[in-house]
Amino acid sequence: MSETTQARPDAVAGQVERPVRPLVGCDSLREWLIAQGFRVAPDSMSRDNWCNWYAYRRSAIPARECECNDGKPMQIVVRPFRFERTSAPGGVWESAEVDVTGEAGGHWYKLTCYSLRHDELMGRLHEIEAALFAAWNALRPNAELNGGR
Repeated sequence: MSETTQARPDAVAGQVERPVRPLVGCDSLREWLIAQGFRVAPDSMSRDNWCNWYAYRRSAIPARECECNDGKPMQIVVRPFRFERTSAPGGVWESAEVDVTGEAGGHWYKLTCYSLRHDELMGRLHEIEAALFAAWNALRPNAELNGGR
């Protein structure tokens, strides 16, 4: 198997080799996030986005558990965007969104801070992460808020 392919088990045909796409777009943001302890992975969502990756890490901020996360700490996810826009300076718009997603009270929530310029994200990541987890921690089933009633 080469470095540009990856084995994938297939129930019918055995092992199938598929190409491994290199991560592209917003390279300086990706490198900065890795330096901040994030891992990166290919983003398989099909969008009109020149970036094909996202970044994630477990948060050190105390947070209520996701109901389906088996006791693992919550994680924060960063998705970069890069689009051609004639109205944008230089014809390109770059932004990012940061989210916390989980199940609380039997419902799924996705709390997002979006349309962040990359420099703003780099300067305010801790503040954004803290705000998202404060909102996440506020999502408590009524029984917990009312002393079990």
